Amino acid sequence: MTSVLNRIAQVSAVVATLWLVAPPASCFGGDVGVVSLFNGERTNIVGSTNYLNNNWGGGFGVGSVAAVARDTSVAHQGNSVAHQGNASIRADLGTIPAGGLKFFQTFSSELANQSLRQTRDLTRFDSFEAYVRNGTGVPLTLKFELKDYRDDVNNQVNRSYSIPAGSGWTKISAPLDATLSGWTKIGNPDLSRTYAASFIVAGAAGPATGSIYVDDFSLTERGGPLDAATAPIASLAERLAERQFSGLWTARNRATGLVYNTTDDANAAAMNTTAGVLWMLPAAVQRGWVSQADADQAAGQIAASLNTNLNLNSNGYLPTRFINPATAGLPGGDNEQSSIDASFIALALHRYKSQPTTSPALATTLDAVENRFQLDAFRLPGKGFALAYKDGTGFTTGAYDGYTNEGKVISLAAAASTDHNVPLAERWNTDVNRARTFLVNPSDAHLVHSSTLFRAPFEQALLNLFVDTSDRGVDNFPTRSLATNPWENYVRYERETAARLDQLGRDGLFQSDAGQGTTGSPGYQQYSLYNDFGQGDLIMPWSVALALLAGAPGADDALRTFMGTDLLNGPLGLADTARWATGASGPTNVPSYQDNWNMVLSTMALLEYLDGPSGASRSFAELPEIAAELDTVFKQGDVNGDGVTNSADLSIWAAGFGIVAGATPAQGDVSGDARVDGGDFLRWQRGYGIPQTSAAQATVAEPSAGIEAAALILFAAVVCRWRRSLREPVRRAASCSRADFQGLGSLVSPRDCRNAA
Repeated sequence: MTSVLNRIAQVSAVVATLWLVAPPASCFGGDVGVVSLFNGERTNIVGSTNYLNNNWGGGFGVGSVAAVARDTSVAHQGNSVAHQGNASIRADLGTIPAGGLKFFQTFSSELANQSLRQTRDLTRFDSFEAYVRNGTGVPLTLKFELKDYRDDVNNQVNRSYSIPAGSGWTKISAPLDATLSGWTKIGNPDLSRTYAASFIVAGAAGPATGSIYVDDFSLTERGGPLDAATAPIASLAERLAERQFSGLWTARNRATGLVYNTTDDANAAAMNTTAGVLWMLPAAVQRGWVSQADADQAAGQIAASLNTNLNLNSNGYLPTRFINPATAGLPGGDNEQSSIDASFIALALHRYKSQPTTSPALATTLDAVENRFQLDAFRLPGKGFALAYKDGTGFTTGAYDGYTNEGKVISLAAAASTDHNVPLAERWNTDVNRARTFLVNPSDAHLVHSSTLFRAPFEQALLNLFVDTSDRGVDNFPTRSLATNPWENYVRYERETAARLDQLGRDGLFQSDAGQGTTGSPGYQQYSLYNDFGQGDLIMPWSVALALLAGAPGADDALRTFMGTDLLNGPLGLADTARWATGASGPTNVPSYQDNWNMVLSTMALLEYLDGPSGASRSFAELPEIAAELDTVFKQGDVNGDGVTNSADLSIWAAGFGIVAGATPAQGDVSGDARVDGGDFLRWQRGYGIPQTSAAQATVAEPSAGIEAAALILFAAVVCRWRRSLREPVRRAASCSRADFQGLGSLVSPRDCRNAA
């Protein structure tokens, strides 16, 4: 038996030949570490005519000047190749008397009292530079001032510059390193929590009347130059992941640990954004972005905030979806409790408490609050989990009952609970509103929601960001032609997205996704190539990370393009939304607003891409209690879905062997990669218990002699048929970047080789 299985593995290795796609060279370049804070080029949201925002999400304050406005008649030209500029920020000073001054400001986010302020970390940057034009006709002195979360003149740094009169532009710049050389320091300002930047203007020798213009204000990150066109993709992904995580981490409320919903709103924190930061904290600690002590403190604060919120709500099945950032209080109104948002943070609590570096005391605290979540109360008869509970109306009748992966994430969180446990198998397959379809290539057909309203890319990625199922084969969905493996399905979805973009002449523009469209209707929607809601030029640059993780052809080049495009590459990460017309050389109408949940999804995907087999989703899947639950819905080799791996499954596999694309489990696809090949046989072998050739010496219970003989005879017949079709190419998963899996006997996941170049 062993020698025959060795030969089987040799045949399987041939079947495992990879098909690779080489991306074209990027057309965009430049140092990605130089990012624009403001330049008058970005609106607050798509479709708006309000350009008075910086790329932190904050606005401008008039202070004591007459007005602050965007000026399209005056712009600094030539600050960089990528940005020529169409506008500047103009401050109308009125008249400054001799010996007097006027000032205007820009802020880190929405204006708010000290307990609510979102702040930004300027210590991540080496320096700043900007260009100033003096339209008063007389020389001016400009003092640039930075204040921290206290917004207190007694805790600030400032630096003065001479601005000559005339039509020329004067460059102002300064280091932002720890020494703050050349700055005047007052008190003890904390620039890791910067809140306000002020421009204080005075006549250099007497009164002044007129306007001053500021343009191309940029920050240069620490870490040295990194060229978008030539740097290794992993280096670009690492830089972007650190920047986006830092933006989320620095903006957290320091009293509660809660993370704000959007970059421009200081009054609402959110469960999903807070969950994402908590989930990513172990990876951030490992990379040295955050200290273990600070991470543990934040985890403890979040647990306390969740307890506070639950205690305040008499109908507190779950924490509220939105939450007061400073007090963890209820948001008011219907106090919505979202089953999916609560599941995100329940999974993050479970992950953090399971870390070997988490103290027993903290683990106990996190476990206690996780087990207060009553997801079991959200089960609807004959459906999945209710969308939400709202004061006044109770549980929604709508449920997560379509293929969007949200229902599966809730099922996973409920299964991880001890006190309110719902076995994973009970609700895993309630997402019955599903369809197998494609955009371009029938061979890459994949599952999506039955309705085109719910087919956004993030819904395909979602489960895969929390738990790695790539090595488990197809699940036990009863209609076998509609069963799948979530990872393989996500890979095919993104591959089809790439094919459709190419067909539309928009290759590399990854991709429309859930987010804010134009002001008014249709507004926020789950945009996709299946349904663009009439906005075919809309893209969500942050979502390129989801395409990159899935290995979509051209995704790496798209990342280069976006990071090399000044309008899309900001101090908090890639833009949330943009309009980029087909055939245009660049984007238009790029908002400064960012939805922090989108930043979370993007950063989680980047970390998964970078960490590969040691990523958070894999370690979570390997927790004993999680692995045991997954075993109940993934049965290796069970092609017909009857819960048993036996000769009936082998016969189905044999009948379908040689299908190189578009196969379903009903045709013998065990792995979910849409092919029927030797790898599927090895999964059947593992599920039945026949020892694999890569571990032939291991002690494994021997199958019955009858099954042994049947397997050998059947495999011999299949191999003969396979030899007759050797000329048919086999297309392998585009998510891999090396030319082989080192044989299929080890059942290596595509995720394991995607970064092996």
